[in-house]
Amino acid sequence: MGITTTPADGSLRSTDTGQRLKSDTERGSHRAEYLQQIPQASLTHQLLYPYRADSESVHSQFDLSLWNRRLIAYGTERQKIFVLGFALSQNATSHRIRLGARSKAQQELLAS
Repeated sequence: MGITTTPADGSLRSTDTGQRLKSDTERGSHRAEYLQQIPQASLTHQLLYPYRADSESVHSQFDLSLWNRRLIAYGTERQKIFVLGFALSQNATSHRIRLGARSKAQQELLAS
């Protein structure tokens, strides 16, 4: 990826060809989609990567639950509480569904 972000950064040139580098906007690229905040060779990455799919689905549900996809709390402390409340409600719902499925299976075993 080039290191430019806007068309105004047009003075940057390729070291190989000398041609002007296109900006992220001109290429239709979104830099944040390609950055890796935790290096792949690190222990942290090895510990977190297996849970990536689960966390992405929860983040997607969280985004979809927001009005106009905007967090309705001002300030970081309120936002943290809002996100924590969302996570707790998701966990409580999953736990209740799991308990219901288990009790239904137990009732079916007792009936047979």
